Amino acid sequence: MKHKLTMEGYGYRLRPITLEDAPFIIELRLEDMQRNRFIHVISSDIREQEKWLENYFTREGDYYFVIENRFTRQPEGLIAFYNEQDGRAEWGRWVVKKGSLAAVESVWLLYRIAFESVGLQELYCRTVKDNIDVVSFHDSIGEKKRCIHEGFFEINGRLYDAVEHYCDRMHFNQNLFSALESKSLAIAQRNFRQLVGRFEFHHIAVATKGIQKELPLYALLGYKQESPYFTDTNQGIKGIFLAAKNQPRLELLENLPGSTTLDPYIEKNLKMYHSAYLVEHIEKAVEVLINCRAKIISPLKESTYFGKRICFLVLPNLMMIELIEE
Repeated sequence: MKHKLTMEGYGYRLRPITLEDAPFIIELRLEDMQRNRFIHVISSDIREQEKWLENYFTREGDYYFVIENRFTRQPEGLIAFYNEQDGRAEWGRWVVKKGSLAAVESVWLLYRIAFESVGLQELYCRTVKDNIDVVSFHDSIGEKKRCIHEGFFEINGRLYDAVEHYCDRMHFNQNLFSALESKSLAIAQRNFRQLVGRFEFHHIAVATKGIQKELPLYALLGYKQESPYFTDTNQGIKGIFLAAKNQPRLELLENLPGSTTLDPYIEKNLKMYHSAYLVEHIEKAVEVLINCRAKIISPLKESTYFGKRICFLVLPNLMMIELIEE
């Protein structure tokens, strides 16, 4: 059915399937002939797939999603739940692109949509018993095994037994949620590093009315001056770096005469200006962050202090970050 449900995860998101996804569905479903032994055959005709989707849009209780990589905005799989009845629904149509690491997080997100957004009490799935890898996946994440349905599937003229797994809302929250979230986060961090290379914290920038007035206070906290004073006329600021054992590096900043760069922070008594990160592949990092809905507020340009390119972005949570080319 047509729905507007989406769910953002760490490295992947689920979004509603559209008619424009028909070519991707065909490409994905026909990608792996070994895997196709355990799923129903589909036509390679795009118009046939579009007709199937048009029919799907009219069905109630059927939620079909594209699994999309948040960092690249590219589709990497399909997943759905359907046959909704009495607070239960079956989940399936689950196909992930070869080489993708979307499996764990796509299941985590699907359960969350079913329980948190739709209000279901249980999801169940039925898998061809001979599809050992997928049956093992269901076992490994902690879903409960309900029964074996003999001769349940007919694929290419052959009957297959089906293994039925299920998970109710309470079991998911108590036993699956945290483990799936932890694995999803680890996979997302791995995917992020593979795309952008090294991405390391460098400093926190602090907005001040006057650096000299605040230095004694930071000295009490163990900070010492790490750099000489520098000025950046492009940004309209003057600054120094401070360092302390077992504490983050700080960049104290003040406005240059006539500059208002820091005024929005100073006027609201906000000290933290931004967090900064050293990046191996800065163009790719900017691209990935934009795909994650960050907005550029100061494009790539050479830094007065670092002598390398920098870029400022605001994340969707309104936190400003600075990228520094390594």
